[in-house]
Amino acid sequence: MTFTLGMAEMEYHLRVFMASLRAPIVALFLALLLIPFHALAQEDEEEMYSIAKATQIGAISDSDLGLNAAQLRPQGDLILIVGAEGYARLIDSEEPESRGKDISLTSGKSEDFTALGWHPQGQSALLVGENGQMMRLSLENYALETVEGKGVLEGEKQTAITWNRNGDVAYLGGGNGSIFRYSSADGFTFLDKSSSPVTAIDCHPSPSTRLCVITTAGDGAAVIDTDHQISWISNTAGDTWVDVVCPTVSRDVCILIGSGKRIAVLHLDVEKPSASATDTPEVLSSLQGELTGGSLMGDGSISLHIAPYSVASYGLEEEMAWAVVMKSDVSGEGSLAGSTMVFTWGSEDTDGFVLSSNGLIASISPLKEVEEKDLLGMVVIGMVAISVPGVLFGMIFMNSKTLQRWWMDMSRKRRQKKFDRIQAKQDANKSGD
Repeated sequence: MTFTLGMAEMEYHLRVFMASLRAPIVALFLALLLIPFHALAQEDEEEMYSIAKATQIGAISDSDLGLNAAQLRPQGDLILIVGAEGYARLIDSEEPESRGKDISLTSGKSEDFTALGWHPQGQSALLVGENGQMMRLSLENYALETVEGKGVLEGEKQTAITWNRNGDVAYLGGGNGSIFRYSSADGFTFLDKSSSPVTAIDCHPSPSTRLCVITTAGDGAAVIDTDHQISWISNTAGDTWVDVVCPTVSRDVCILIGSGKRIAVLHLDVEKPSASATDTPEVLSSLQGELTGGSLMGDGSISLHIAPYSVASYGLEEEMAWAVVMKSDVSGEGSLAGSTMVFTWGSEDTDGFVLSSNGLIASISPLKEVEEKDLLGMVVIGMVAISVPGVLFGMIFMNSKTLQRWWMDMSRKRRQKKFDRIQAKQDANKSGD
């Protein structure tokens, strides 16, 4: 009896002992599983934004050109660049390093060009600059001609110009804050004036929206409606906005880019433009440097220019920003690292080109290490998902920027495939009718 009770008691204590060990054993097991992923996550935190490299591939000139602006032709084949002392040139967008494809333009001016705007049809462009300078480029003969009536701008440095999407009116902004509209039929018409310089103007790409947005260095942002009336957005004043990009036809929004690493989504109210408003600006604190501008990429993302020389990207669908080329990635590229970005273009954040103010051209390409790291991440994720599903996977997902971007990319592709199937079905039904 005593022996039997002793065995029962021993069995009871053994169960208690094993139960007491269960939590530490499970914890140890989880820790062992997480060791490689924790190392990956730490590496991701240090290099998660180094997803591409910048490589100098050419220079437009042996001397510093002092470029101020560049813009891709609507057809996508040429880039018009302008700069100091009336400099203007057309370069090939696919092979920007090829000087044999350049078209040199003669302005006959000594004043700097500071901004330009292609007409939506892509057959002409307007160039503006110091002392009210304004010229028209025609691709018919590649001639630059002075625009008549520009005398109203005399003495004022023009800092921004953009055509509306219909191509019947161009909007100009000056260093003294003045805002004009221009058309060949009506000439120049004064619209408004801010107390700080106009930094950028962009028009929404949808012909049905027909709204344009202005940014300033201290008076906030404003919306121009179809009647050329300007409405200032109250909650944008006080920030220094350096650029604005309206990225997509499908959504009535524009992205404001500001100093202090600030990004704000401006929601356009088509019915009542004066009611347009921004979300609370997001501070991109993890970026190293200061935002100086932005360029629209082929996939709809916005390439963010950063000084010192580095590139970030903002995705409207993801509503997040990530660095693409860190300044350390260009430290070995000589004078490229010390240059200032003027314009970026290409198919996506890791496939494109960058033009610098001194005339240097760099290519942007993916880092092979990132691809290998992503593959390793997928393998580890698969192992962990099989071993310990659920909560553990959620913990891993929340701590991996690489996995989050992969998941968002996969989600975006699934939504696109679904949209394509629906569109194909609708087209088939229409053809059947």
